Amino acid sequence: MQKEKTITATLIEFTCDCGQGVYRVDQNAKIIHTNPKQWPHICTYCQKEVILAFPYPIIKHRGEEFVLAKHVRFEGNVYLRGDESEGK
Repeated sequence: MQKEKTITATLIEFTCDCGQGVYRVDQNAKIIHTNPKQWPHICTYCQKEVILAFPYPIIKHRGEEFVLAKHVRFEGNVYLRGDESEGK
């Protein structure tokens, strides 16, 4: 059974070159399955698009980095090698 516990954590964001926004995973884009995987991101201010090896923001707790569960789901992923049904 799952159990919730309150913790103190740090939110790590990736700042855009525009200096005004941060990158967020593009919810309309598909994960690129290379090694490592890559996530398309869009700046919250200028809409610049980049590909990053981690889905930002990241949560850091006690020296460990965690990604949001919604970014590791299999739906809508793209496989560069092999059959697209690999992750289903």
